[in-house]
Amino acid sequence: MKIFINAFGTDIRLKQGVSVEPASPALRDVLRALPDPEKGRLDRFIKDDLSLREGCVILVNGRNIASLDGLETRVQDEDELTFTVLVAGGSFTSPLRNRPRWAGR
Repeated sequence: MKIFINAFGTDIRLKQGVSVEPASPALRDVLRALPDPEKGRLDRFIKDDLSLREGCVILVNGRNIASLDGLETRVQDEDELTFTVLVAGGSFTSPLRNRPRWAGR
């Protein structure tokens, strides 16, 4: 099976194809079947027991595994696995802050 791995973090940007021979199509077995160099790069996202590190998510074809079947999510040939950290934030500008002075406060 060939899959594509994306990993995005503060100090990593990885996008590559990888061939794996998992025992089953479950994500858990696909992760176990990854070659050692790939596992090492993903240590910042997943623990040895395959649980996620705090603040990390795995997406299968752009969908969070939390909304699928978790580590039992089925992975197929040519699927894309994305490992990333959760990001929140942005900016908010109050509409009142940008009013002209003559408009009153």
